[in-house]
Amino acid sequence: MEVVNPEVMRVTPVFRALEQFARALRAESAGDFYFKSRQTERISTFWSHSWHGGHWKKILAIITFYNGTAAVALALLTGVLVMVLFCFGTLPGIDRGWYFSLQWSCWSTCSGFVVASLAMIFWRPQTGIFLDRICISQNNERLKTDAILSLAGLLKHSDNMLILWDPTWTQRLWCLFELAAFLKSKKKTSGQHLIVRPIFMGPLSTLAFLTFFAMAVPITTAPVNNIRSVVTLMGAIASAFCAVAFPTASTIRSYFRDLDTMKLQLLSISVDSTRSSCCDQKHVTRSGGPMICDRKMQGIGTDLSSYRLPRIVKECLKIWFGSESSFEDTVRTEVLDILNRDLTEKVFSTPWALGVTSPLILAFMDVSASWTRVNNEWKEEMWSHPAIALLLEGLVLWLLFVPPTKDLLILLLRLARRRPRSTCLELLKNAMVLGTAAVPVLLVIVAYAITRFADLVVFDTENATLRAVSFGCCTLLIALCNFLLQLGLKALLQRPGW
Repeated sequence: MEVVNPEVMRVTPVFRALEQFARALRAESAGDFYFKSRQTERISTFWSHSWHGGHWKKILAIITFYNGTAAVALALLTGVLVMVLFCFGTLPGIDRGWYFSLQWSCWSTCSGFVVASLAMIFWRPQTGIFLDRICISQNNERLKTDAILSLAGLLKHSDNMLILWDPTWTQRLWCLFELAAFLKSKKKTSGQHLIVRPIFMGPLSTLAFLTFFAMAVPITTAPVNNIRSVVTLMGAIASAFCAVAFPTASTIRSYFRDLDTMKLQLLSISVDSTRSSCCDQKHVTRSGGPMICDRKMQGIGTDLSSYRLPRIVKECLKIWFGSESSFEDTVRTEVLDILNRDLTEKVFSTPWALGVTSPLILAFMDVSASWTRVNNEWKEEMWSHPAIALLLEGLVLWLLFVPPTKDLLILLLRLARRRPRSTCLELLKNAMVLGTAAVPVLLVIVAYAITRFADLVVFDTENATLRAVSFGCCTLLIALCNFLLQLGLKALLQRPGW
């Protein structure tokens, strides 16, 4: 498992792979991109992907994976900065028709969204990655053959492997071979990490972020001159959320059905049943010439450098795994276990949930900053002022309530992943899942209403911070109930048939 030619050990920065609208990642784009790579002694991240999945989904998945953290962090920092500026009267407010004169802030939400959008588009990640179309010469047959012969060595010298997963990835012979080889090298080399990212998470993350931003904008800008306008506003927000939630629920349920199919495919895996590009193209190149099959070898011996073949999978498998059956056993055990675990448990993570819902905390920053204009004594009475209480309540919802509610929703969607026979039943199933997941949301709303009187009833004093602390305790209790319910659902998923 070594590199046969140091020239093929190459990387390219992530941003070079995304140049020209990610031309190098679009299968229909012609051209040689080898000039974008450079020789190196270590690969930071090896990209494993299928050229037969949706390329725009893949591009969005890469952008959100590498730029998402920076975009959210910069948005939050910008939100805090403009919140402070508004509190000290540097920035103007807007009049929303409140029953007493109050200048409202919308700076954190709007500026945060603008900064996040610019960061997503223009952030230039410098991570050195190995992308086959850039780092393997497409015109030099010797370098191409050396790169393929060195594939296991390249993986051995990679710190991380990023799998851009879609249902076609499991069917590709090279993709399975890359993961199996990485796992084999990982046993001998410490510090290597495997990251699995479904490509549909790119569009899903983008849609979720835009949805929560669309919810945050009216919270900070819509007129609130009477109770009726507030009720209308909340109804519009709920309707818009449902319009996005139903197709999103269907997409995630379909994803879990794809995972069931993946398990069946890998359990019955064989080298001859997997697909490769040469067989898909019927062994004919784009120019009409003959293409040598990946699976068949011509010649004598095991000196692979003597073969003038662009792809030599079977002989590589025999050298690196001992036999084809050993490779197939590795796929049925290690590969299946790792893919199933990572694609089920590590995709919808807590950092991801906090990132896509970050517009909510930006909205709370605005509402909190707005209440500093109620009186001029907020600096002296900071810890009992409504502005501080609102900010604390926003942090409680964002940090304590969003993650467990997300976990509950994903578990319910996984339990209800089977597709019914009709579209009506499909909609009804989505409604039942979303309705069940909405119960904690309703409980939090009730808890918020009740705790408005906690300071007077319990402490016999009017203190907004005490109300916020009471609300935090109620939210923590709801989150604990959420967690216990999740344990029961996970136990149910362990039973046969689920």
